Amino acid sequence: MAEATSATTASSSTRSSRPCLGISHPVFRIGSSLPPDYQTCYCFQVALIAAADQCAPIEPFSSKYGPLTLEQAAAIRQAWLYLKMAAGHRPRGKKIGAVERRWRSHAQALEPGWGHILDSTLLVDGTALPASHLIQPRVEAEFAFLLARDLAGPGVTAAHALASTAGVCAAFEVIDSRFRPKAPTKEDATADNAFHAYAVVGAQLVAPLDLDLAAFAVRLEINGEAKGTGSGANILGNPVHALVALANVVPLHGGEIILTGSVAGAFPIGPGDQVRAEFDRLGAITLKVE
Repeated sequence: MAEATSATTASSSTRSSRPCLGISHPVFRIGSSLPPDYQTCYCFQVALIAAADQCAPIEPFSSKYGPLTLEQAAAIRQAWLYLKMAAGHRPRGKKIGAVERRWRSHAQALEPGWGHILDSTLLVDGTALPASHLIQPRVEAEFAFLLARDLAGPGVTAAHALASTAGVCAAFEVIDSRFRPKAPTKEDATADNAFHAYAVVGAQLVAPLDLDLAAFAVRLEINGEAKGTGSGANILGNPVHALVALANVVPLHGGEIILTGSVAGAFPIGPGDQVRAEFDRLGAITLKVE
C-alpha cells in the first residue's frame, strides 16, 4: 500500500504532513516494528480514536493529506480493529452502509461500504445510550441478520445467504463521524469504520426463508414524531441483496450479526430523545438517549 500522504506534493504547502505517533503512546511499540506504510495506518487510526475519545472531530483525511485509495482506507480500518482487539474488544459482526436507494448517489457508493461491529458497540433493545461521548450521532432503522454458518464469495446468491441465516430482526444503527462535516469521501468513511458507533438489535428473531423482506414496512419515530418511513425494498431491492453483496466482498462467519443499511434515512439524536421503530412482522424496537 502506498503511503497515505503520497498524493501530497511539495507544492501542496497548505496541506499538513501525515499524523505521527508520539513515542510515549503505547501504540508506538506496535507500529515501530511495522513497515512505514503500516505505521501510517496506525497513525491515522490513533488520530480517529483520539477524536472519538475527546469528542473533537478532525479534518477528513482526504482534505488534509490528499486522496486515499479504498485499499489504503481499508488498511486504516483494519488498524482500528487491531487496536480495539489489543484493548480487549472482540468483533461481533459487520455493518453495511450507503445502500439505501435514495442515498446511494449521495454517498458515491459503487458497492456497499462496511465496518466492524464490536462486543462493546452491540446493544440490545431498550438500552439507554449514553450520548455524551458521541460527536454528531444519528440513528437509522435497519434489518439485522444473524448468521448460522459461514458465508463467503465469490458466487454467493440470495439462496445461499438465506440458507446461512439463523434469523432476521429489527435493529438500529447509531452512526457518528469522527470527521468535521466537510464532505468526507467514501474512502474517509471506510477509514472511519463506515461511521459506526453502535448497533442495537431487537429480541424477536424470525427465520427469513419464507418472508418477503422487501415488502416489510418500517416507521421510525423520535419523541413520538414520525421521522422516516420505508420498506425493505429500499435496501438494494431486498435486504438480503445487501447481505449477498457484502459476502461477495468479505468473508462472513457464523454467529456474526450483519446490519444491512438504513431503510428510512439517518436522523440526529441527542440526550433525552426516545427513539422507536416499528417493523412489519419483526415488531418494535426502542432506544433511549441519555
